[in-house]
Amino acid sequence: MKTKILITAMMTTMIVYALSSCYQNKEDIIALPRVSFRSEVAPIITAGPCGCHNNGIATRAVQFSHFDTVFYDAILSRVSVFKAWVEGGIHPGGGAIDFAPNEKNIIKQWIDQGDPYDDGAGCTVSGSLRYTVDILPIYNTSCKGSTCHGGIAVALDYNKMVAEKTVLTTIMNSGGSQGHPGGALSLTTCTINKFKEWINQGQPQ
Repeated sequence: MKTKILITAMMTTMIVYALSSCYQNKEDIIALPRVSFRSEVAPIITAGPCGCHNNGIATRAVQFSHFDTVFYDAILSRVSVFKAWVEGGIHPGGGAIDFAPNEKNIIKQWIDQGDPYDDGAGCTVSGSLRYTVDILPIYNTSCKGSTCHGGIAVALDYNKMVAEKTVLTTIMNSGGSQGHPGGALSLTTCTINKFKEWINQGQPQ
């Protein structure tokens, strides 16, 4: 009888210790997986209800993709728009356009995770960078539009970007959260790396 009581007491002590130990050592708790921007969110936004944004036609709709090229920055710069939409809003351009419930859930989870939104995906920047080859394509797909540069905001070109070097530096050093006159931007680390290196190289055309 005493042996059974002793064994029971020892087991109880071990269980209590194990539970308290796991609770105190929070680093042992496995973090829940994050929703991936590139493999889960971008495929939703570059298909289905966003067809006008993925047809390669110069319309009022900002292009999110064309053929196999996804313009990640164009999507990331509109995080606040997607947030309002999936939290009870409607398609900013009007019309009976909407995401499926499961797609809304994925996008909402992604936004709720907070920054960084782009999976921390950067790119290796090497060699000489030029405005016409490396910077202009980013500007054309991510910055131009009826509600952006060339629309309600001033159109930018090489000379204006060179003249605004300080502004660009502030934007890139803050990851897009500071410096942009039109408000915070969501930028991929790839874009940030390219702009920083281009500026470091003297902003060649």
